[in-house]
Amino acid sequence: MKLVATQAFGGYAQGAEITDQAAIDAILASEQAAFVVRVPDDPAPAASVKNSADSK
Repeated sequence: MKLVATQAFGGYAQGAEITDQAAIDAILASEQAAFVVRVPDDPAPAASVKNSADSK
């Protein structure tokens, strides 16, 4: 898991990806957790959608 900053805080800019596990643990245990979102390391690929014209 990584974190992405939703707004600037500390030394992180908005959009910064935080991958260091010690930093992640510290941020999530603090008030700064409100400024990040959790993102999976390897998001599952989106399901492919077939075009209805392709199935005829």
